[in-house]
Amino acid sequence: MVWVDQEPFRRDAASSCRREMKRLETARAQWRQFEQEDKPAFTRWMAATFGALLSEIRELGDLLRRNEALVAEVEAEMFMRGWTSYAAAYDAIQRRKEMASFTRENVDAKSAADFDGAESDAAHPDETMPEGPSEFEQEFLFERFLEEVLGMDPHRLSDRAYQRMFADFQAKLLGQGSKYEPEPENPSIGAQPSEERKPEDVRIKEIYRLLVRRLHPDTRADTDAEVSALWHEVQEAYAAGNLERLEMLVALTDIQAESMGEHTSLSQLRAVLKELRRSYQALQRSLSAARKELAWEFRNADLVRLEGRMRKQMEQDRGRLREQCREVEAFISSWSEPKRKRPKKGRRKDGVGQREFRF
Repeated sequence: MVWVDQEPFRRDAASSCRREMKRLETARAQWRQFEQEDKPAFTRWMAATFGALLSEIRELGDLLRRNEALVAEVEAEMFMRGWTSYAAAYDAIQRRKEMASFTRENVDAKSAADFDGAESDAAHPDETMPEGPSEFEQEFLFERFLEEVLGMDPHRLSDRAYQRMFADFQAKLLGQGSKYEPEPENPSIGAQPSEERKPEDVRIKEIYRLLVRRLHPDTRADTDAEVSALWHEVQEAYAAGNLERLEMLVALTDIQAESMGEHTSLSQLRAVLKELRRSYQALQRSLSAARKELAWEFRNADLVRLEGRMRKQMEQDRGRLREQCREVEAFISSWSEPKRKRPKKGRRKDGVGQREFRF
């Protein structure tokens, strides 16, 4: 066994951690500048400069989303009910909505309860208006879905697989029920007794108490976003019983407080260094994305040039949305247009269709 003095390695790791902390703090300052100053100022300037144009773009976007949702609803109706045209599916949806509106407006609470009871009564089938397909229809649609979409033979599935796939079909496509949860193969086996307490449980509690004393908001006057984030990390690590994570957080707070001692091991310092580098890289990715936004360093922007650029882009967006809205509205309006009747052909007397000619 060879004894190795780890103190030089610990000093080197601690120095690297301090450098990474300074670099991370610089990046955090840039991010705070963007989030707390540049971005809010840019939002206020946009509202004051392009208020009417922004409102029009927002209204066009809302209209387009509503119309696209209607098209999706009609397509789902065609698939589920087997309609052969958009017009027929749209008429069926409108009839259901009109009937629901009529029921809400003209039936009081007591009559509505009686009406619901009559719907569930098999003695009055003519008065029943099911809101969705029956169980038989659901299975029929499910088997068609397996055959036509997935190319599977439902009769070759096992009962367990059929029930699982049918439950998923109901939950995902019909919006009914929940995902299939198979029963345990041996229901007589109950929950396993809790495991015996592990030796590291005591260590976890000790580290947790130490971190609570260091980071609890009631004991710190300099509480900021970074301390709050560390506090939440401590709570998550303790709830998960993650001893390695808790030890890393202890080492990090030691370095921050410049109170690193013999209790801070080399492995903990290296874990802290790895965590700091990971946080810095993640923040740099966020900053790289922020630098591509127009709000980046808005305080130093040329507002005249920026206004011209933004107005051109927003007018293009408005024109694109208008065109899309016209296309979808024309498609929807075609569902209610009367179909043109084809001209009737003349009857054939001899099966050939001869014409009379005046010679």
